[in-house]
Amino acid sequence: MKQITILYNALLDDNQKKLATRLSTVLKKNNYETKLVPIRSDVDTDNLIKSIHPETCQLILSVNMAGYNLLSTDAAPSLNHLTVNIVTYIDFPPEIFDVILDMRMNFTMSFLFSSKEYTDYVTKKHPFLRNVFFAPSIEDFLPTYLSELDWRY
Repeated sequence: MKQITILYNALLDDNQKKLATRLSTVLKKNNYETKLVPIRSDVDTDNLIKSIHPETCQLILSVNMAGYNLLSTDAAPSLNHLTVNIVTYIDFPPEIFDVILDMRMNFTMSFLFSSKEYTDYVTKKHPFLRNVFFAPSIEDFLPTYLSELDWRY
């Protein structure tokens, strides 16, 4: 069974944990194991990065860019150093993440947006980002997307 670690920003409102829990429920119904990980600081992200191994976690699902807070010395998200796939679901206006989205992103990262407007904005403003998708119903889209994802990374 594939293990998915779901990251959420615990410093924001309770809706982040609720969304992470909802995504976990959807994934469990589709035979994925999940683990919820709250991100409160750079230390949390650093500990996560040090603990992730492809044998125990095949995918990271980030809710609203959780985990992108820690930057490496090359001024890119430290998540770039992981060899597992990272799917980021964003239901906030993407312009608040422009600085992060302008950084170098790993080829194993995908970005799912809750609205067509957000998807179009990111596609236009950040044309170098690969794997940008509109996910109108995350409950329906996510299992289908994951079933087609290349799990080799």
